[in-house]
Parts: sequence; C-alpha cells; structure tokens
Amino acid sequence: MLVLIVTAFMALGLINLDFSRSWWRGQRTRLLVGIPILLVYAYVEMPALVFPQAVTLLLLTLIPNAVYSIGLSARNVILSRRVVSIRRTPALPYIVAVAALIVFAAILGIAPLVDASGLRDVPEVATSNSLPPSSDLRHVRVVPEESAIFSGDKVVGQLGTYYRVGTYNIQVEGGRLVWVAPLEFHGFVQWLARRTSPGVIIVSAEDPNANAELRQRSPMTYVPSALFNDNLYRHVYLTYGFEQILETTLQLDDAGNPRYLCTLGRPTIGWIGQKVTAVVIVDPATGAMRRVPRADFASLPAWVKRVYPPDLALAYNEWFGLYVHGWWNAQLAKRDVHVPARDEVFGMLAGGGAANSFVWFVDHTSPTVTNQSMTGFTYMDTVTGKITYYTSTGGEFNSIGAQQAVASNPLVRQGRLLPTQPILYTVFEQNTWVVPLVADTGKYQTLALVQAKNGRVVVGNAAAASPQTDAFAQYQALVGGGQPAANVTAGERTYSGTIDRIASSNGTLYFTLRGEPAIFALTPGDDPRALLARSGDRVTFRSVRDASGRLAVQQFHDAGLP
Repeated sequence: MLVLIVTAFMALGLINLDFSRSWWRGQRTRLLVGIPILLVYAYVEMPALVFPQAVTLLLLTLIPNAVYSIGLSARNVILSRRVVSIRRTPALPYIVAVAALIVFAAILGIAPLVDASGLRDVPEVATSNSLPPSSDLRHVRVVPEESAIFSGDKVVGQLGTYYRVGTYNIQVEGGRLVWVAPLEFHGFVQWLARRTSPGVIIVSAEDPNANAELRQRSPMTYVPSALFNDNLYRHVYLTYGFEQILETTLQLDDAGNPRYLCTLGRPTIGWIGQKVTAVVIVDPATGAMRRVPRADFASLPAWVKRVYPPDLALAYNEWFGLYVHGWWNAQLAKRDVHVPARDEVFGMLAGGGAANSFVWFVDHTSPTVTNQSMTGFTYMDTVTGKITYYTSTGGEFNSIGAQQAVASNPLVRQGRLLPTQPILYTVFEQNTWVVPLVADTGKYQTLALVQAKNGRVVVGNAAAASPQTDAFAQYQALVGGGQPAANVTAGERTYSGTIDRIASSNGTLYFTLRGEPAIFALTPGDDPRALLARSGDRVTFRSVRDASGRLAVQQFHDAGLP
C-alpha cells in the first residue's frame, strides 16, 4: 500500500500543464510512461514519505516532465512557422514549477546554517566537571571489531558456500559486551536456494581467548541481504515508511534469540537535525513487528541496549561542540568550539556493577588539526539519547595522541602491531586509554594502556597466558595506587636484596633475588637504567602479584647505578 501512496504522490510531478483541448492526451502519455517507472522506483529505493522534505521527491518527476514539455514546445514553435494551425505548447509553467521546487530544496539545505544554534540544541546534553564513574575492569572492551571479524570467519565452515558474515555491532548480552553479526546471503542465487539465514555469529568483546560462537536458533527469513519482501529494510518500510529508517541492528533478547531493532526518526532542521521518533522490534523468523514510540521507551524490554545509531551519536556530538556560538563562529573565530577527536564513536559499558550502562563514547578536542589534548569526552545513553559531557579531563591526551603514543612504542613497532579503538576508562583512579593491539590480519595480540595525563605507555606481554592481565598488572605497578583490578590479585610489598639471575624477553626484565623463590618482572620503558642491571646488583623495589602469579615491579632502584 505504501508503494502505491508514494507512487501516487510522485505522480503529481507528471501533471500536464498544457490545459488545451488535447490536455488528456498529453496527460495520458505522461502517466503511461511514468507510472510503471515510479512503481519500480518506489519499491526498489523505498523513499521515506516524511514531510515537508518529501515534497522535493517531485523533482524526480517534474524535471523529466518539464524537459519533455519544453522539447515539445520547441518542436511546435518550429512547426508553427510552416503550419499556422499548430498551437504552441506553453513552457513557462514548467520552468516556474521546477524553479519553485529547487528554491524549496535550497531552503531546506541552508536551514541548518541559518539555525545552527537550533541544530546544537537537538541533542540533550548535560555538562559535568566531576570524574566519570569508575570502570568495571571485568567489562573492558578489549576485543576490537577487526579481531571479531578474524575470529568469526573461522566458525562459518561449510555455510560459507551460501552465507557471508554480515556487519558486526557491539552490544550487551547478559551483562557482558559482545560482537554480533548475522549470516547474510552471498547473492541472489544463494537467496533463492536457501531463503533463510541459519543464525548469527557471537564474539566476546571482553575476552580475546573466548571462542567465537555460531548460534543457530529459528531460521531467519527477514535479514538485510534478503530480496523482495523478505528484505528486512523493505519489510519495515512497507509499514512504517512515513518515518526515516535510521538504522537496523541485530540484538539478542533475554533468551539469546536474535531480534532486529529498526530505529525510526525524522529531520527537524532542513535535511538534517534527525530526532528518534520510535523503534520497531522485528522477529526475523516470523516478521512480527512491534513499534514503540519515543515517549514509551521506558517500557522497552531490558535487553534493548541500543536504539540510537552510532552515526547519529557522532552527529549529535559534532553539532553540540561545533555550533556552540552559531555557524559563523564555527567557521571563523571558533571561540569555545570543540569537536570529536575522531569520526567514530565506541560502544562501552560505563560504571560498575548494577550501575553498568551501555553508552556511546567519543573524546573531544579543539578544531586544530595537530592538537592531541582533550577538552573532554561524552557518554551518550544509547536508549534515551541523553549525553553527558565530562570536562575534568581537559589537557590530557586525546585518543589520537594515545594511539600515536602506542604506535611509537618500541615493542609495538618491533612486533609490527596495529593500535585500534582507543577507549578511555577510569583504571586505578587514573584516566586511562585502553588500546588493543592486533596483527595486520586482525588477530588480537595484546593490550596497551596509556596514562592520559602524561602519555606513558604499558604494553602487555603477548607471550603471557593473558596479555591484558599482564598489562593491567604492569599499569598498576606504574601508577602505584588504586584498588587491584578483578584480574589482578592483591599482595603488594617492598623487597630489598641482591639480584641472582636476570634475563630479558619481549621488552620485560625477569630476575630473581638471592634467598627469594619468586620471579619478578620489570618493564623498563620509563627508566632505561633498569636495562643496565646485572646479577649481583643490590636493588630495592615494590611489587604486586597478578592473577598468573607473576610479581610486577615498580619503583625499582639499583644501588650500583647513579
């Protein structure tokens, strides 16, 4: 039905403005040619019928109509010089109509410039100069999307003949961060052969050692790669096409079954300024849909953790920071302007325990290209869309600076590792960038931690049973404070003695003390003098035992060195 409504609306642009005795003949010609084309266009392209923006759809029919009519008018002008009885077809009405629609489209285009302050007010933002909630280190996002893709491709097996792994999205299942992607059809032939997708790929975003899972429940008919009315987007559009479909994401309900969430919205300032108006929950097996309006989001099931799409979250951050004093200030003086430091947001769990909430994170910086310091960062609730802008981190390293600091670390350069997805957490009461390191294949290798206030880098030992545990243990020894993490055990004490044996491996010094059975580990990146330590040297230091039983060293002092 919606396709017919869209076609009928766009057919208004096919009106014959030559109101002579042959009006119907000209109108019939336009309809016979245009209507079939419009039916195909409406079904394939699925334009949202959101007013007043939808009025510009008439240009798609009015312009060809005007070109045809003006050409016919020119032809009649030439013929009328020889055949006096031929009436000239009027061209002016078409020119005026097209010009009016173009002016209207231009007004929509410049509306965000004229009302830039209104665009800034679209997101609901609260500013805080307090520290963000402390992070639960059991739920740190360690596995980047590159690693999820690498792991997920390994479990497709024979299904790879018909299916490919779709786009991964980060979400929460059972209180833990996971990557989820549907199995999509390779193409038209594969869709015809199977017609349903067998399941989804689930990869832990917290534990790089966890195996990827191929979860097969009820076969999914409505997926993004299906064709015709089985296409998920079209399935939703045919019922809710009077709103824009901002995003479709696969999420897992309380029973672990896949469900699609389609976020609906509408522009409020010209072509942009989108606000979320509703979300549609779709059962991909049966196609059953339930629309929940924005006012009733409090009634959404608890498993719904992601409604606002990441590209809209990024746009909200841009509008909020860029147009703080209007459009002209953003282009010229740039007073008080701050912008997202990167063109992506990261989903993460903020807070700890029962207070954990899934948010979109991005740090802000000044518009200077070379600036590597933060003005603050934002947490955006992914269901309500409310944003909190934390300014207490002003002057600390931003995500670009942290990523570059990790990339220049000798251990990272030697291993040819790639730093990915820098996310800011509160670790041992320190603002800390958590930066996973991957190989060029995307395989997870280890974890780097960067102290935001000074850029000091700690790289977990890739050869350890748990590189991230090693990284947190080293970092705790580096900052010398805070409570032990969930993967680091307590047991800090001061040692004094003589080095018995000492060796170096992967940038870490391992040594023993005479009369002590323990093996100590020291990362000398911040004090190169430690590399000069030798057997027989008298040393003092403090250490913390991690979960693997290794003693990480801090405040190392060799009496034999200046």
